Amino acid sequence: MQLNNKHFTQNDLSILIFKDGFSFCTLDQHHFLPIEETPPSTETLKSFLDYHQIPQIKALIVVMNHAAVCVPHSLFDEANKAAYFTGAIDLPKEVTLNHLHLKLLDISLIYPCESNWVSLFESVLSQIEFTHYTAVLLPALSTFSFGKAKKNVFLHLRKNNFDLMLFQGGQLLAQNSFPHNNADDFLYYLFYVAEQFFLKPEQFNLYFLGRYLKFSEYYKGAQEFHPEVAYLDPQFPSIDPKHPAPFFQSFLPQ
Repeated sequence: MQLNNKHFTQNDLSILIFKDGFSFCTLDQHHFLPIEETPPSTETLKSFLDYHQIPQIKALIVVMNHAAVCVPHSLFDEANKAAYFTGAIDLPKEVTLNHLHLKLLDISLIYPCESNWVSLFESVLSQIEFTHYTAVLLPALSTFSFGKAKKNVFLHLRKNNFDLMLFQGGQLLAQNSFPHNNADDFLYYLFYVAEQFFLKPEQFNLYFLGRYLKFSEYYKGAQEFHPEVAYLDPQFPSIDPKHPAPFFQSFLPQ
């Protein structure tokens, strides 16, 4: 099943920010730069890009190392962005709180980004744009879900955490991230959400974002609960089986 309809070009570059490093994704390359110093020096980043011949014109930088908060746009108060994280998420020091209006969903999404990351990439790349991975996923999933009679549960598996997004048609009903170390952890939270929203298998569609060999046990466990599991491409094998968020290797943000 198709979700991403953007045509890749040689100059398209997305940079994924993780807790332990940066992933650089182009049409035909995927490279990971571990964070050994915070932040890496401009010289380190420039040398890395030059060595791998990665385009240095413009990039979409996708924040994946911090959770975001979604707020109905009509209730969003830009002057008090930090208040939305109180009691829910501990903000790191020296962060900028960015916000995006997801017009299709009529929600404002607020996410933290370290100020030193912004300065670092501005020093090397000519044009940069920051976004959050949920701001990339939610509009695409809303469009995909629109017009379907049943509720739709989408699961995005990545290193240490997975994202669960519940839609009714194009409307977002719930979105959250949960930790996992194995398939049992994953199934615990999946069953928990299903119980909280009174979801019986025959009442909703279950989609995984991508299909990758390292998550085979997760798919097998989900199929025992929901016999009609579907997968949104890209499908396995992933380009880099060790990538912390394999779906984003080939899903270029719109």
